[in-house]
Amino acid sequence: MEFNFKFILFTKLLLIVNLGIFGFFGTDNNSEEAKGKKLSELNLDELTTDPLTEWNINYERTIEYIKEHEGFAGGKPYICPGGYRTIGYGHIILEHENFTQLSEYQADSLLRADFDKALYLVEKTVEVKGSKKLAIAHFVFTRGIGTFIKSPLKAMVEKNEDISEEIVKWCYYRNIKGERVRSQHAYNIRKWEAKMYNNSL
Repeated sequence: MEFNFKFILFTKLLLIVNLGIFGFFGTDNNSEEAKGKKLSELNLDELTTDPLTEWNINYERTIEYIKEHEGFAGGKPYICPGGYRTIGYGHIILEHENFTQLSEYQADSLLRADFDKALYLVEKTVEVKGSKKLAIAHFVFTRGIGTFIKSPLKAMVEKNEDISEEIVKWCYYRNIKGERVRSQHAYNIRKWEAKMYNNSL
């Protein structure tokens, strides 16, 4: 037993010495191995084989997409198409909130809090992972958890069915007069969600 332990230690020592010699003399500078990219220099698309990295990338893509389709409106309150007082990147101002002006940094923080809440509600409602969860959370962020629960989408997600045709039907909203209006803007958003759901962005 003692011999085996000493042998293992000796083997590890040889390995360390060999690696040290290899590092000291280096490799061919013209080889691909010698050029080795740093993690910070890698193209994001090259990292998507790692589930955690893929999640982080798609999460940030979703946040940026929300910013793109919601707009910032100078950080001041405005009335959204649904008739709600809104601020930042689509945050509906609640009764106890007194937002009058937001910086882009504050709006980003508020957006992430709102979107993380949508993710939490999705996790509590249906078992779905990865880009599918982000897509459904985005739907919940824009349409509400109640709409998702009552829609055929929930059952389709639970059965792992393709939702591409169903989700684009949800491009209608009720304006301040209570009228049901079809929105091309909302249709484009639903198409984006379908692509995220299928991880085909």
